[in-house]
Amino acid sequence: MKYQSINLTVALSFFSLLLFGFTTSNAQLADEIRPFDFSNDYYKSNGLIAGLLQDRRNGEDRRSVFDTPTDLSKFTNVRIIETLPAYAGDGTTIFWNRYAVATDESFRPDKVGDRAAELAKIYPVFSFPSTSVPGSERQAAIIAVDRQYFEANQIGISRQVNVVFRERITPAGRRTLNMLAERNGMSVDGTPIIRTMSELNALTEVGLVTLQTDERVPYLVAKVIQFPERGGITPDAFLQYVKEPSGQPLLAETHFITKFECFRNGQDCL
Repeated sequence: MKYQSINLTVALSFFSLLLFGFTTSNAQLADEIRPFDFSNDYYKSNGLIAGLLQDRRNGEDRRSVFDTPTDLSKFTNVRIIETLPAYAGDGTTIFWNRYAVATDESFRPDKVGDRAAELAKIYPVFSFPSTSVPGSERQAAIIAVDRQYFEANQIGISRQVNVVFRERITPAGRRTLNMLAERNGMSVDGTPIIRTMSELNALTEVGLVTLQTDERVPYLVAKVIQFPERGGITPDAFLQYVKEPSGQPLLAETHFITKFECFRNGQDCL
């Protein structure tokens, strides 16, 4: 009987690999992939003091709901349904959830807290505040996700960095921006959409944009959804996409809506 049990386990594991891919571990498949807020103890083990977080999702804010996670030691009973679009560093379409705002005081005053602060700088969220629509974004964010992100940054702690275009632009700079707009489309403000880290770095180096930290929102708990195609985006989730002043979706970013709806409906979107 013991030998048969081992064979059955091997067979099931092999089937899982065929179904989900050889790059995903069995432990990952067993984890809760829906976006539940983290427990106070889990925040603490990852360098943050939960009581010093701001704007934390609470289940009654229309951005989250009450639900039951698979692991109450790691998560609370608050599941986040507000979903945000972003570009990965290579321009790939990704989705993320905003859990809370953190400040310098939110980090533990020890080595664990120092490590969390380092991770926040390694994995910033580049935001694009609009100058024409107050309180809005002119395009989707960029999050520099790499192969180590999901293992290294368990809670998605990130430094928030605002990308701001310079007001005075030379003719050569204008030509550069026009070429970028032809490739990527236009933002709400009429500036070219920046999709990749290489584009952002190039514009920064030639002085066309500046990177500014936001003192009001210095850090975010902003976890990228690892498995949107397997239920990480739930049927009751909604997408907070960038809108034109008319209320219509930004034309150059409607691909986010198409892919989100595909994931939300449980379809094969890859």
